[in-house]
Amino acid sequence: MAEETDERERIRRLREAARERWSGADDDADALASRLDSDDPEVRAEAVWGLAELASDPDRSVRLPVESRLAPLLDDDDQWVRRGASWALAIVADRRPERGRPAAEALARALTDDDPLVRENNVLALSAVAAEYPHAAEPALSRLADLVRDGDGLVRQYAAEALRRLVGQLDEDGFPETVEAGGEIADLLPDDAGVVAVTDEGGATGSIRVRTDAAADDESAVDSDARDSPDETGPPEAIPSPPPIDADFRGFDRLADRGGDPVTTARKARAPAAGADDRPVVVSLRTARSEAGVDADRVAEAFRAWDRIDDHDHVAPVLARGDRPRPWIATEFMDAGTLRDAVGSVGFERALWTVHCLSRAVSHAHSRGVVHGALRPGAVGLSTVLGAWPAPKVGDWGLGEPLAAVASPPVPPAFAAPEHFDPEAFGRPDQATDVYQLGALAYALFAGRPPFVDAAGEIVRDSPVAEPPPVTDHVPGVPAAVDDLVARALAADKRARFETAADFRRDVELLASEFDWAGR
Repeated sequence: MAEETDERERIRRLREAARERWSGADDDADALASRLDSDDPEVRAEAVWGLAELASDPDRSVRLPVESRLAPLLDDDDQWVRRGASWALAIVADRRPERGRPAAEALARALTDDDPLVRENNVLALSAVAAEYPHAAEPALSRLADLVRDGDGLVRQYAAEALRRLVGQLDEDGFPETVEAGGEIADLLPDDAGVVAVTDEGGATGSIRVRTDAAADDESAVDSDARDSPDETGPPEAIPSPPPIDADFRGFDRLADRGGDPVTTARKARAPAAGADDRPVVVSLRTARSEAGVDADRVAEAFRAWDRIDDHDHVAPVLARGDRPRPWIATEFMDAGTLRDAVGSVGFERALWTVHCLSRAVSHAHSRGVVHGALRPGAVGLSTVLGAWPAPKVGDWGLGEPLAAVASPPVPPAFAAPEHFDPEAFGRPDQATDVYQLGALAYALFAGRPPFVDAAGEIVRDSPVAEPPPVTDHVPGVPAAVDDLVARALAADKRARFETAADFRRDVELLASEFDWAGR
């Protein structure tokens, strides 16, 4: 009891010290992150608990380096560092599941931590991620079951709730496999979760595993621990594509409102698979807004242009589209979020690979005569690839003109080209505009923040021709060639930019020449 009281007292002191010291600092997240490399565990603990305190502030939590710094701390040798990291991740995931999603694999592995508070925080974080991104949390299935079977107190209670939520969401998302659970675990799962098969083989009443339909009648089912992917240490060997669907506009089962933009609505939806025996496929369903005041034919033409170029690994696949009752398009549902979630949370090599992928997609589109015109982090989806970095796939093709008709600029100001602000002075948006926006996306990934955005997240752009500070001002370790790359792409004068997206791509490839994936 005395030990438990001491631990609670230290938690209280750490939280109060973090709140007092860091609640008003201007560049707090960066300053704290820089202390995480200290050899002194007390310094690391103070820093990570400070980051946990910042996670409670929605405006500043977007600056937290979730994937690059917080998630690795779940393996720290010091118990108090792990506690602070797991607490911060639980807060981030609860408020912004898309921000917690990159840490899902690390959270799943850390469910075996010997500290109950760390396990408790990790379960809460995974449960929040599973509500929006169930496939990202899938590797945690059997470890959650272990906590239900062997845990006690709050850990067991939270694990049972997380397991129910995860299986329910996998079922809703058209989970293409069967969840097979022992009787004790099966009793905890949702009654309407049609993917569950009950088994008591070998007395494994507290077990849970997944199996493919082809393996349903033999012994080749795979325990979910065996499906745990290794660390995301590099690009995928191949980019997965969603299965084909067979649906018209009325054939979609609408699941959730995903917002959209000024000219289209977006919904998470489910559609019948093209194969009669296949499970339904979850898609993103976009529909032209009737109230937008934009000619529906312009939106329909954008969707047709998107369809013409989707034969590329890094273009969001078009699964179906139509013009009635209003123009609509069904594309892959990106279960790893968007590029917004990666800004500030990835290292240099993944940032470079992502920029290369984007430049390849834009070069491909330009070769077919398609201009994007509205490139921004929210237009780039991330598709989960087990054991590798999520694959970026660019969507919203052709929507630049319709968006410009109702919003000026048609994208967030930090990613807008000068011609978006003043087309009479700088020319109409064209392929050079996409080059500028590739530069803006590259800047955001390398610097950890968009161009023209200060440490507090405020836009500090005072004119269309403003120049952001060099990337190396924010991240000194980045090669100087990155500054040259983004500066040329972000030139106010179109003639000073890279002449084509392919030219931009070639400079990226020069930067990447030392990496194994550069030739792909």
